[in-house]
Amino acid sequence: MRVETPLHIVTADPHTLALSIRASCLVFEDSASRALLERVQRIAPSDATALIIGETGTGKELIARHIHELSARRTGPFVAFNCAAISESLMESELFGHERGAFTGAVTAKTGWFETAQGGSLFLDEIGDLPLALQAKLLRVIQEREVIRVGSRQPIAIDVRLIAATNVNLEEAVAAGRFRQDLYYRLHVAPVQLPPLRERPGDILPLVHHFLKIYGTR
Repeated sequence: MRVETPLHIVTADPHTLALSIRASCLVFEDSASRALLERVQRIAPSDATALIIGETGTGKELIARHIHELSARRTGPFVAFNCAAISESLMESELFGHERGAFTGAVTAKTGWFETAQGGSLFLDEIGDLPLALQAKLLRVIQEREVIRVGSRQPIAIDVRLIAATNVNLEEAVAAGRFRQDLYYRLHVAPVQLPPLRERPGDILPLVHHFLKIYGTR
């Protein structure tokens, strides 16, 4: 089963989000993959927060994009943010935005990723790496459906479908005190377990054919 998923390039001043072209096709033939696809098709039409759980390299962003493309928000932006790729000092500003003069170097106001994803889906990858202080603020955003930029007191209403992903066991992280239990429950509304390729042997040969066709034409 090969599912083509069109890509959207989202431009929002001051960022330009170029979405990866590698996540453009699903090649799922194994029975476990077909069951996964059926689950995605059931949860995608809702606005429920989805939590994709899987090892690094299993295609969590690909599944997140497919959920977006099957949802009523498909005409809106799909915005991906890696929680492990930004320093803790900048993360609040990146997620929620900031006002001019909010801190040294903030010479202009800046929209955050939540505002950029307005009307669409926001994919928070590696959510398990989000610092505890930011977890509390993310929880509030999910509950109140609004963000407050750094340096501002004015809330901004948001209309965003949240999709998160993790390669760590969040239940163990909660038990160890590294992840908020209340946030975990907010994220774990529609979980999607993504098995690694070694547990989907029926996908190996179709994937080989798929990539041979792509690179053979080059």
